[in-house]
Amino acid sequence: MIIITPQAAARLALLIAEEPDADKLGIKLVPTTTGCGSFTYSIAITEAQKSDQILDISGIRFLYQEEEALELTGTVIDCDAATGRFSIIHPRPMQSDCTHIH
Repeated sequence: MIIITPQAAARLALLIAEEPDADKLGIKLVPTTTGCGSFTYSIAITEAQKSDQILDISGIRFLYQEEEALELTGTVIDCDAATGRFSIIHPRPMQSDCTHIH
């Protein structure tokens, strides 16, 4: 479904391990808007909801809704070793019908 690189998995594992309820936590990709017509995802560390599907990817509990599976397929979560910042690369970026006003 999605790919979590070894660098990202290691960083996420550290972040989750710092939480007191780490054994109950996983990550979820949350769509966010970065501007008109531009969408991306953010990573949320959260507990699974009853309707969440749970998938173990590179040792990380990945949470998603069944209807999101096709949209998320091919997404890559990576982490820059120098900065610790995550990047989420989506093969089919979400589109918006928002038009820019000049």
